Amino acid sequence: MKVLAIDQSFTSCGIVILNDQEVEYAEKYVSDPAKDMFARAWEVAEHILYVHQQHQPEYVAIEELAFNAIGNQTRNLAGLQYTIITRLRYVEGKDIRVVHPTSVKKIATGRGNAKKDELLEFLPKQALNYFLSLGVKKTTGLRDLCDAYWIGQAAIQG
Repeated sequence: MKVLAIDQSFTSCGIVILNDQEVEYAEKYVSDPAKDMFARAWEVAEHILYVHQQHQPEYVAIEELAFNAIGNQTRNLAGLQYTIITRLRYVEGKDIRVVHPTSVKKIATGRGNAKKDELLEFLPKQALNYFLSLGVKKTTGLRDLCDAYWIGQAAIQG
């Protein structure tokens, strides 16, 4: 089964293609910070659609928003998620699976209340080596790719 897994963000969007639960493709995508939020959301959604067209996964997995978070960034991420899902589901007819953050953590670590950094500790060596070969570091995209990996695994196993 092939899955496109997304850790959505304007500044460091983790995009991972899993094929039979192994990483086939991964990238960190950054939208143009000179554009406004609406143009950036469309840019991210269009890029994800491009990756989808290139790899033809059976479905797309994205993490449900953390609604207990506060601040303007949560509103912006809600707009980004809406744009991504609307573009893929309603315009392109793609199957989207929205995965709860607790499920992602539980699949990764066995505990639904695990800390974000713990997900990295449980990342399989093959996936870690692939991500590091892209030149990302813990502070510059590795966590985003790791999150996307586990979002995909949670969608597959859930």
